[in-house]
Amino acid sequence: MKRALFPWLSVLAAVFAAGCSNIDCPLDNVVVAQAGLYSYETKKALTLSDSLTIVIPQTGEKVVNRATGISSFLFPLKEGAGCDTLLCRFSNSAGQQATDTLFLSHTPSPHFESLDCPPAVFHTITAARATSHSLGLMPLTIDSVSVVRSSVNYDDIENIRLFLRATASH
Repeated sequence: MKRALFPWLSVLAAVFAAGCSNIDCPLDNVVVAQAGLYSYETKKALTLSDSLTIVIPQTGEKVVNRATGISSFLFPLKEGAGCDTLLCRFSNSAGQQATDTLFLSHTPSPHFESLDCPPAVFHTITAARATSHSLGLMPLTIDSVSVVRSSVNYDDIENIRLFLRATASH
């Protein structure tokens, strides 16, 4: 009886040992920040009816390209620097357009899961501010920015809120 039980225990122990050595890397290992769009007047989330393009000025990369109907967007933060600048270009069907600038200060911190997992850099947002254009150029502008969750990691959670001001006719 003991001899028949021993091979099964050996197989069972090998299965458990193999189970403990599985690589546990996250499947979605992209680190991006999320910005939500809100009405300055009502403080409620809004869906953008005008077009929004987000550009990283240092590289010219478009993070968002002429998006409409969005209430939030994702954007990367630089891994080796403590400040990011994003150009937010608003345009509408009347041909009006204007650009606001978003500045984010953050502290990057390397994140290590395992030797088998790709490296990542998490961030802690320390400050956020924006410049606004005149509502005469384009009837929609960034009024203010607030940080709602400073930790930027794998989670798909809103990090900042952009409060948009519009003219009464908009």
